[in-house]
Amino acid sequence: MKKNICLANCLAFLIGCDTPNVENSSAKVIEGEVIMEDFDSKNLLNWKIVNDTVMGGRSDATLKLKNNLYGIFNGYLSLQNNGGFSSIRAYYPPDLTNVKSITLRVKGDGRQYSFRVRGNTSNWASYTHSFDTIDGEWIEKEMKIDNFYPVYRGYYLNDMPLLSEIIIKEIGIMLSDKQTGPFELEIDWIRAN
Repeated sequence: MKKNICLANCLAFLIGCDTPNVENSSAKVIEGEVIMEDFDSKNLLNWKIVNDTVMGGRSDATLKLKNNLYGIFNGYLSLQNNGGFSSIRAYYPPDLTNVKSITLRVKGDGRQYSFRVRGNTSNWASYTHSFDTIDGEWIEKEMKIDNFYPVYRGYYLNDMPLLSEIIIKEIGIMLSDKQTGPFELEIDWIRAN
């Protein structure tokens, strides 16, 4: 009985950690090309850092605004204590529907990152799409919505709605490439088409 109560409490805590913390029931639905983030300090989304430290890991990261032009997501990825991920995420207040693709302009470090999206149908599942970067070079990466797939804590999920069928409520970027060491990703903008 104690094990069941402890397990239920742990599960509730883990799900609660992943739940977007703001609800915007009065937001209007947006369609067409939308600049989701351009790192202008006057309109900056409320970004949060979530590292593997939530489960005992040792990775570290920051997100800084540089010259009011772009964001810099950097830090150190560690595999100690079963860690291995670092991420940033932001609740996206408007209800965004009918998205065909998401494009971002980034300058990376040659590592592979993933763009993650959460919708209005599940507080715990994310939809993910990986993208490669070129060390020191600005590139645009377009990710088709149909190529995102649902995951929870690294595991593929079945029986989930397609991302194209739900309203986007949260966006994020994650590094989990199992390579210990420093990382840096500069982000100019994120757009939905």
